[in-house]
Amino acid sequence: MSITIPALSRQYPGNDQFTLETSELTLTGGGYVCVIGKNGCGKSSFGEALANQDKLQSGHNWYFLPQYMERFLFAENLVEQLTNLLAQELDLNRLKELLQDLGFSDPTGMLDFPFILMSGGERRRIALVCAFYLDPDYLILDEPDIGVTAKENMVLLAKIHNLQAKNAQVILISHSYEFVKGSSDLICLDMGRVQRVGRTRDILADSQFEIKDYGVRFQQTYA
Repeated sequence: MSITIPALSRQYPGNDQFTLETSELTLTGGGYVCVIGKNGCGKSSFGEALANQDKLQSGHNWYFLPQYMERFLFAENLVEQLTNLLAQELDLNRLKELLQDLGFSDPTGMLDFPFILMSGGERRRIALVCAFYLDPDYLILDEPDIGVTAKENMVLLAKIHNLQAKNAQVILISHSYEFVKGSSDLICLDMGRVQRVGRTRDILADSQFEIKDYGVRFQQTYA
């Protein structure tokens, strides 16, 4: 099932140096989409603009998990966060399974553990727990691997594939080559503009394409 990304535009008051302007994109939808680019190129702006605009234009509700957790974790703890988001009784057993999958050794204790006492990496993993518990049809993850171990990244990819098995559409914003090479489609951004877009395998096979120009980091393959 193909994915259509609408034309996006975003400006920041007082910043004349950067404007996001992208045309409509049609992608294969054979897997998750990866968005790459150097810091400051507009990756987060792309994700935020899509989450805000596509809901109005098509009725799609892209669930956006931002890079900075203070913009997402508004409650005091995990149970309170999800209760406010869903306004329904939680499946605590499923929630504890997700906590354990994402590296928490005491999942029961983390249900009401205060966010303010968590490390940055813990808060990011808690946010991922929220995202996967919500089981969204449209999901954008902005650099979800920050503060997450290689083992937990394997879980992250497995959860993404589980969502896709339910026909969910996932966009992953990342600097990691491990995530890039597993994607079906690639969007390459520079200064708020799309420079390359298409099947990941075709772009990576192009001898003229320099992936390092887009800030992608190479790391050891997961064991």
